[in-house]
Amino acid sequence: MILFIGISKWVWCLFLVQCWSQHVRSSPFGKRRYPSVRYRWIKEVTTIQEYELWDSHQIKEELERWASHYPQFVRLTTSQDAYGLPTAGRAEDCPFDEGDGCKNYILTVQDFEAYPEGSEASRHLPEVLWSGELHGDERVGPTAVLEATSLLLSAAACEALPRRNLMPDGDDEEIQKAWEREQQLADTCRTELRQFGIEDQHRKWLARLLSTRRLVVVPTANALGYYRSQRTENGVDANRDFPFDLTDPKQCMTTIAGRTLNEVFREHLFQLSLTFHGGTEVVSYEWGAPSYEGFASPDDIAQSAIGGAYSRFAGGWSTTKPYIYGNMNELVYPVRGGMEDWAYAGSWDPDRVIACEPDSFGGYPKEKTIYNNSTLRVFNMLIETSHKKIPHKSTLGTSMDVMRSDTEANGHVSRNIRLALLSLELVQPYLSVSSINGYSFTDDIVPQYPQEDLYSCKVTKALNVSSALTELTIQWTVGGALHIDDTQLWYGKWDDALMNELSCWSQPSAEMLKDVLTKASPIGTTSSKGGFASGSPVGGAGATFSALIDTSSFEVGDEIIVIALAEVDKGWKDQPKNTKPQVPPQSHIVNARTNPEWYHEVDGSVIQGRIQWFSTPATLHVVSSSSSESVVETQSRYKPSNVSPTSSSAETHERKGEAFVKITTLLTVLAFFGAILLMGQIILKRRFRIAKRNRVLQYVDGESVELPGISQKNGYADQEIL
Repeated sequence: MILFIGISKWVWCLFLVQCWSQHVRSSPFGKRRYPSVRYRWIKEVTTIQEYELWDSHQIKEELERWASHYPQFVRLTTSQDAYGLPTAGRAEDCPFDEGDGCKNYILTVQDFEAYPEGSEASRHLPEVLWSGELHGDERVGPTAVLEATSLLLSAAACEALPRRNLMPDGDDEEIQKAWEREQQLADTCRTELRQFGIEDQHRKWLARLLSTRRLVVVPTANALGYYRSQRTENGVDANRDFPFDLTDPKQCMTTIAGRTLNEVFREHLFQLSLTFHGGTEVVSYEWGAPSYEGFASPDDIAQSAIGGAYSRFAGGWSTTKPYIYGNMNELVYPVRGGMEDWAYAGSWDPDRVIACEPDSFGGYPKEKTIYNNSTLRVFNMLIETSHKKIPHKSTLGTSMDVMRSDTEANGHVSRNIRLALLSLELVQPYLSVSSINGYSFTDDIVPQYPQEDLYSCKVTKALNVSSALTELTIQWTVGGALHIDDTQLWYGKWDDALMNELSCWSQPSAEMLKDVLTKASPIGTTSSKGGFASGSPVGGAGATFSALIDTSSFEVGDEIIVIALAEVDKGWKDQPKNTKPQVPPQSHIVNARTNPEWYHEVDGSVIQGRIQWFSTPATLHVVSSSSSESVVETQSRYKPSNVSPTSSSAETHERKGEAFVKITTLLTVLAFFGAILLMGQIILKRRFRIAKRNRVLQYVDGESVELPGISQKNGYADQEIL
């Protein structure tokens, strides 16, 4: 009984601990606010979702909620507010918009704290567009792009915690409390993301995508058609409304959907764009116009490579095969006035473009369909999501393990979430120094962290290394590419020239770096396929490479710069024999990584071509030490300087805490069942004692001729007389 009471106390204490732990995990997501922190983490997912198609009202509510709760990442407007366009429809359409007709929402997702609007860093962000639909009865696209956006926001907001600018640096009690609260929030959101299959490497990847790109989402360009669940906007097919391969200027830009997208494209330099439809299942690309039937576009090689990557990463399931991919003229059908070919060739194929003069909605300025040489050079791929335009809910998939295509949770929404995310990945190459002698950096890209000055990068990627070490093994990754043609690692001593040349976001001069740095000795291959070239990568994106650097000539106090470079996707500039027109590749995305002379600028956006791409620098501080094993992170958000390499980061602490709870729970369960067995044994022994006493009494009273406790020939075991 004493043992049972003890076990009960153990169980009760554990129950209280788990209740407190659950309170800690859940409380930051309720109505409680921390004014001193001025930050609110919004819990996007509480249970595994079976995806459902969003309606127009839900889309508006979610967009407004994101704009309110993620001001560091989100800007929301409408084409009515931004460009003065009228609405399509009548008073009874989209009543939640409180006007005559339906508004066309435009969401811009960017790390506005790391890359402030108007800054030079912001101007160089690569840009991607997601258009959820042009045909209002084709319903998968809007849900897929918004669920993908939700995932990006959740991951980036979580990865930003705890914020560096709140790191305690003194005795300020309020700062310390704010830091502890943000650490608690970080623990909570990361644990919850893991519960749904978003592992640490996925979270970091998603946060990088949000923080190093500019994403524009137009979930329902044909807002009226989507509200009415009709293909057209007031009887007009919005995907025949663009001025490409048309002859009648009255027959283009007649819809608000077409004008909305036209205004958005004119304001940006998109490299990749996705436009979602339904009715079949293909990933298709240019050409898709009658004038080019039977011919390949000048960028066909790259389009095919990217289309194949989309198909593989999206995947299929038991009843649905992965997307087939190819050009629209072959896989779908040719159309005049299609958005896809217009966005790809409107700036460089003037023979196919006309200036529009529509009469609808009071007309539209002709000059807005006269394009400069830069705006329309986009890979605008058509994604036909499903054979049924409104597929059954059971085929949409779930939020569990959404980063994987090989699970039962895959579906029409799930796979297009992944496909959309891959467009953000592939829009621009990137490199990252990932580990030194097997010691991985805690941070890679930290959202909401200023990128304008070099100091912030030196803080993010910094290690102490022992002066006793004579060589170091460095690992780095290359992402944003489908083929790495060559990659190298360079190192040397920081000096003033390097400080003036480098920044967090800019790409340095290869010639200057090679004049002052030393090339490291590669370990293994220096070329390979990219992480997404063959399918779904396990873990994060990017291929991994290694090299050795000689540190024997460096002294205590020296600061060593380590920077990786790569040349990627050179084969994209190749062309098939049936190319028409006979011109070199014309897209921004191909020239941006194969043509160093390529330069385009529109309003707040810049594209500069280059062949070599560089990582953010990593810094190694040489410190006095007799140990040849010493490699210590100096500026982690999760631990102070001079902590041994075995000290846990916040993420390691999370895992240890989870493991402790699991082990404690298991031991408690085992102890509980052990107590039951022990009590059963005590009860049985007591019953045996009573039985033995009864037999002794029977013997004494002459009722038995056998004396208990004496071995009998009939097989009784020896028993002790009590």
